[in-house]
Amino acid sequence: MSGDSTPGPESPEPRRVRGGWRDVWQLHIPLVLVLSLCTVFTIIEARRASEGVWRAWAYMFEWPLIGLFTIWIWHRYRTEGSVTKGLTKRWRERVARLSAAVDDEADADAPAVPEKQPEPEDPGLDAWKAYVEDLRRREPPGPPLPPGPKS
Repeated sequence: MSGDSTPGPESPEPRRVRGGWRDVWQLHIPLVLVLSLCTVFTIIEARRASEGVWRAWAYMFEWPLIGLFTIWIWHRYRTEGSVTKGLTKRWRERVARLSAAVDDEADADAPAVPEKQPEPEDPGLDAWKAYVEDLRRREPPGPPLPPGPKS
């Protein structure tokens, strides 16, 4: 079915559906407002820089960069529905590839795993386990008990 938005077994995840009033109010109008402000502030700072205010040169280049960043965010929301969704998906795929490569390398380098030998008994370890069990019995984990009634 061509109008079906559910992904098939071999088809990639569909991109976000574009359009609608929600996009107009949440994406397009804020983009136009921010780009308008960036343009106005860039012109103001260019005039101040031409008047000899040296600090205005930095702002004159900063406002267009803020506008470009806004366009990037707008584009990410239009295509992915979120700024971080596409990035996290790509990082998870990369981590999965790297961990698979490390596992393959470890499997190739590792000798056959012998059967696990029973560990020899350690009297110090047994004493420590008994001590911890005694502590848990006397003072169970969790929040402190409320104080009892005063006599």
